[in-house]
Formats: sequence, C-alpha cells, structure tokens
Amino acid sequence: METSDFDFENLFSIFEQSIISNIKENSYDEFLIAYSGGVDSTALLYFSKKIALKLNKKIIAIHINHNLSKDSKNWETHCRNFCKKIGVELICENLSIVLDKGDSIEEKARNARYEAIYKYMNKRTAMLTAHHIEDQAETFFYQLLRGAGAKGLASMPIFKVLNHGVHIRPFLKFNKKALVDIVSFNKLDHINDTSNNDIKFSRNFIRKNIIPIVKKKWPNCNETISRSAFNLSESNKLNEDLAKIDFEKYFYETDNRISVNTRNLENYRFNNVIRFWIKKNNFRMPTFDQLKSIRNNIFSAGEDKTPFFACSDYEIRRYNDYVEIMSPLSKHDASKVYTWKFKENLVISDLAINFSWRNLEDRLGFKVNRDVEVKFRRTGEGIKINNTNKSLKDFMRENKVPPWQRDRIPLIYIDKELKAIWN
Repeated sequence: METSDFDFENLFSIFEQSIISNIKENSYDEFLIAYSGGVDSTALLYFSKKIALKLNKKIIAIHINHNLSKDSKNWETHCRNFCKKIGVELICENLSIVLDKGDSIEEKARNARYEAIYKYMNKRTAMLTAHHIEDQAETFFYQLLRGAGAKGLASMPIFKVLNHGVHIRPFLKFNKKALVDIVSFNKLDHINDTSNNDIKFSRNFIRKNIIPIVKKKWPNCNETISRSAFNLSESNKLNEDLAKIDFEKYFYETDNRISVNTRNLENYRFNNVIRFWIKKNNFRMPTFDQLKSIRNNIFSAGEDKTPFFACSDYEIRRYNDYVEIMSPLSKHDASKVYTWKFKENLVISDLAINFSWRNLEDRLGFKVNRDVEVKFRRTGEGIKINNTNKSLKDFMRENKVPPWQRDRIPLIYIDKELKAIWN
C-alpha cells in the first residue's frame, strides 16, 4: 500500500522490513548508500544510519558528482559537510561524461553513475537507493513510451542481485510526501536540484506534465501502476524460465553460440530466447527491428552463406550450424609480420594477444633458442601434416575454424618453416 500519512515509527518499520525481508542479515556486512544530497537520498541516509546501528552494520555513503551543473561542486561540498555532521563516511566520485551523437544524457549519466558505484561494492555489500513510488510510476511511463516489453514495464524491483552484492530500494512503497516529512520532521539539511524541473528531460516531462493529468482522473494511479509493474515482473520471470528451457535445448557448446535450429521456434519464443542469449553474454538488449533482422538475415540465410549482424555493442555471425555473438572485431592487418624476440612476450594489442615464451615452447613441444616469425593467413599457404600437403585454407575448414577467425590465427615460423597454427 502506498504510504503517505506521516508516522515516523511506522515509516521506519516499513523501511526496516523491506530490508530484512529481502536479504539475510548474515549475508552482508555493509550498507552503501547512494547519496545525492536531495530530499529523497537524505531521508534514505538518515534511515539507513539508524538501521545500520541497530543491525551493527558498517555504513558508507557515496556521492556521484556528474559535473553537469554549475552547482555540482556546491552539492558535493554540502554532502561532505552533512556526512561529517552525522558521522557517516563519504566517498565522492567525479565523472566526466562524454556524449556521442544520438546519446541520451539521462541514460548516459545513469549508466556512468551505477558503474562508478559498483566499483565500491563487493559480494557482501547492500547498496541502497532512494527510489519511491512516484519514481516507479515515472519509470513505467518512460518504458511504455519507449515500446518496452514485460521486462522494461516491470520497472524497478525492490531487490536485485548484482555481480557484486545486492541493490535494495527500501522506499519503493513510499510516496514523495513521506520522504519530505522524514526530512522536515528531523530538520535535515538538503539541496534542491533545479534540473529536476527541466522538462526537456524525459522523466521530468512525465513527472510534471503527464502524471498530474492522470492523477486528476485516477488519484491512486501511482499505487495501481506499481501493482501493474509487479504483475509484469512476474510475467517476465515466466519468460525467463521459458527462455532457460529453450536455451538448454539450443545452446551450442559455449554460451556465446546458439544452434541455427533455434529458427524452428515460433516468433515469440525465438525472440524470447535470443533476448535471453544476448543478455547472458552481457550485451545490450536488441530492439524489435534488430530481432527481426537477426532472424531474417542471420538464422534464415542460405546454407552456403556466412552472414553477420553488427551494431555498436556486438556482432552476430553464422557458420555451419551455429550462430555466435561477440564483441565487434577490431581492425587487423593480416599482411603484417611480427618478430617474436627470444624469451620475450609476444604482444599484439589489436588481437588482445600477450603470449609468453613458455607458452610458445609448450605449444611446440620443444625448446626454442632463437627468434621466431609470426604471420597470418593470406593466400596460397600450404601445410604438411603426416607427410600430406594441403592448403592452410583446407586445414582451417576441416578443423571448423570460422571464417572470421582464419586470418587472425597466429602462424609460427622457424627458419621460414611453418611450425604451429595457434588456433
């Protein structure tokens, strides 16, 4: 239920319950509080200190200075002073955000902020943010207007497991007024970020121009939207469970490969498992049009083709009966010849290669006491295996080396004779 009537002890009880019901007390050692200095995060820091003392947990606040406002330095100073006053350790992290063409400053700042916060987390960290029920409604509308599916419309969960620690939003059932009341009742200093009134930003536009109109007709819309977001989160869990079943059937040897036979699934299940596969490999979710392109141009291309899909985050390529996802391949000059100096490392940064001399001798199976040459496949190279001569091209095809890797595999020459193919 949306909490609005001010009752300090009751509010703290709800806050405490949202933490202890989501994470076992012996599974974490510290609270890391995302603290901007505004009303919401000030209320969060105040309550978090109370529960840290009660549960005997370490508490640290972290302030992210985005350096996007003329007041950024003043806000940072305020946060330092406030944390010193209440006796909470503060980390200040300064960001330098560079926008590329087409970037959303809101999304770029958010991603940079969380990336900075994650650096200070470990497996036993509980990171808290001050999102409340109005934030949830704004997120729902924002995702709706972006054409998001169940995952996006599920908006923000109260509890989320991260690679390092957990993320908790203990105010997600509170409204803004409750947080203002907490700050006012305890006479807590805070800042006012005037950029929150700038409706050129999507979320501010939703907050200022859309939700007030909706509330005139449906006064409890924030609560009902929050309920819809929860229901959609349940639906999304079903989608993920189905995707896991399909992925177990169609994955191909490694997590970044999936069988071309995935195309036999109905469209909705194909899209579902491909989204799961892309997410599993830590890449950004595809749009509907990208999914359509991946199905039509990669999975459904002719058997004699080696098609690929490329976007800024990743590439998807097909070979034989599997499809592989990877980071975009860097430029590589296959005509370049490298001298691997005796007992030194071989470093080829374009290919992320850093081989030691011991790696070389282990690969060859014998000691080498002089420099060797490193080349890459071009045209017409031959190889002799078991007294049989064959082209390097045929060797790589027989060993199922995908076409995009063939001119990136180091060829080790000693005295102008090919001694090893480093595949």
